[in-house]
Amino acid sequence: MNDKVFSDVATISEFMLLTERFKHIEGWLSPVEGYLLYRLARDGEGSGAIVEIGSWMGLSTAWLAAGSKAAGREHVHAVDVFDGGPVLKDHDFIRKEGTTYHRFTENLEGLGLFDYVEPIVAESGAAAQAWTKGAVRLLFIDGDHRYPAVKQDFDLWTLHVVAGGIVVLDDASEHYPGVMQLLNEVLADGKHWQHLLRAGKTQIFRKLQ
Repeated sequence: MNDKVFSDVATISEFMLLTERFKHIEGWLSPVEGYLLYRLARDGEGSGAIVEIGSWMGLSTAWLAAGSKAAGREHVHAVDVFDGGPVLKDHDFIRKEGTTYHRFTENLEGLGLFDYVEPIVAESGAAAQAWTKGAVRLLFIDGDHRYPAVKQDFDLWTLHVVAGGIVVLDDASEHYPGVMQLLNEVLADGKHWQHLLRAGKTQIFRKLQ
């Protein structure tokens, strides 16, 4: 056997251990999508902040923070109103608790990752306009999936993404026509965006300029 076999097995082992570690957190991110975020946070090129739009109870946040912490890199800025927003306001948990913020913090503290997370309790557009943390190297968009909202998230936040930085667009599927509309617009803009990969329901782009 060659070294690649051992490397592949080590990667699979890491993936399975992380999947088991995070399986108790409620969310809609698949383990493969989560591991992609982990690797982008840990091994992605360039320097700058990591920002996620839409955190819910911290599943994607945990994958991102674990990756960045493993490499001693940047903190994760988690932008969310934590009240379900216009789409999840009728979710049973929101009806009962009113907010996911306490569950979000409990999940990350229990995993020993909250020290790598900086929550921003705000609407995404307002947070983007008030952003003062410099360039963003990794942006994960998983907020309001209606077209005007996801378009605003993309337009405002990618202004902060450094050339060569990575944008991950979640829930790019037929179930979310607003996200698909934005995806098609970005795919058509080869001057500014390079499509890198589709993993599950996520689409990954590199900013060219």
